[in-house]
Amino acid sequence: MAGRRNLTALAATASTSRVLNLLQVGKRYADDLSYKKAPLFTNDLLNRSIIIKHRLRRDEVYLIPNSTLVATKIIFPLDFNDLALGGHSVFVNQKGYKRTICDMVGLGEQELEKDFSVLDMLDELPSLDPFLVRECLRRNQHEPAECYFPISPADAQRMQNFANSEMAPLIRMAVGDVSGMGSDAMIAKLANALLLANDVGALNPLRETLGLNGTHFTKGIFSWKGFIYYKWQFSEMMQGLIRVTKQIDHIRPVGSNEVATQERFDALKASIRTRLRETARGCSQALALYDDAFADLVHRGNPGAFRSFLLNAPVLLLDLGHSMGMISHISSFWAYRFQNGSARLLKWKEFYDILLEFDAGLAPRQSQAQSW
Repeated sequence: MAGRRNLTALAATASTSRVLNLLQVGKRYADDLSYKKAPLFTNDLLNRSIIIKHRLRRDEVYLIPNSTLVATKIIFPLDFNDLALGGHSVFVNQKGYKRTICDMVGLGEQELEKDFSVLDMLDELPSLDPFLVRECLRRNQHEPAECYFPISPADAQRMQNFANSEMAPLIRMAVGDVSGMGSDAMIAKLANALLLANDVGALNPLRETLGLNGTHFTKGIFSWKGFIYYKWQFSEMMQGLIRVTKQIDHIRPVGSNEVATQERFDALKASIRTRLRETARGCSQALALYDDAFADLVHRGNPGAFRSFLLNAPVLLLDLGHSMGMISHISSFWAYRFQNGSARLLKWKEFYDILLEFDAGLAPRQSQAQSW
């Protein structure tokens, strides 16, 4: 059973790298024709659930044997109009989870086969970043309405421009250093093909240069897109984290503090600041691995290093994605929760719960042993 306070807080939060708030999407776009024609899930209850990347607590690890420490949780509100009543929750790949969902929605496994496939895709992703979710679904021939992916046209264009400049040296190396306007057009075409994965033939020059085939190529390319996305996002995300670390000491909840001592609050804040720095440093180091391998290829003519990177990229992306997802969630949640003076409405218990969640999410975890 999902906690009442937690569910209300989640439902009031916009989608982030950790939260896919389908309930909010449904309320916002209920009358949108594309939302009705191209849902994420075919089942209405699933399509109004709240999906989160959840850091398993010690007393939850047994639920998903041999799993990662981050699981995909589905929450079904008991009443979509009164979230204070709480909800039922189940983890993807928890023992008997399909039967549990079937019982909740009143359908059989065959009728939910497509929806279970979508849940598997989401579970395999390191985070719920809209870019990664959309590209993963597209790769598997599933294209829900754009309203599920809160990527503004301006951000999409900036991401495209970043990808063009990032991949230009490799594209020139693969197809020859043609000059003039045709060169820019070709770079844009191949970069777009890489980002959208909608023209496999256009990627043949890159595939031949890298000497990869089959699933090694498709998984490597998808993971490469993930690294490009996170590299583009990293510098902007750091600005959000700087804001969090500066503001965290200035938040003054209302009412009396009967939750914890001031020393406990200070210790939590110090731990969060330390863990944010360590997590950001780890992300920077992972992105540096990509930069070094890419430079080896385009500047030193050594395709072996980048080929090796692509073979390992699915595993590397898991760790990078979990870390980037958490710090992105903290940054976006903080901006959402404390905008326009809303901190004045914060109570000590809520602030304490926020700090506990941040600290637990940033806690060191074991690296993953397998790729997705």
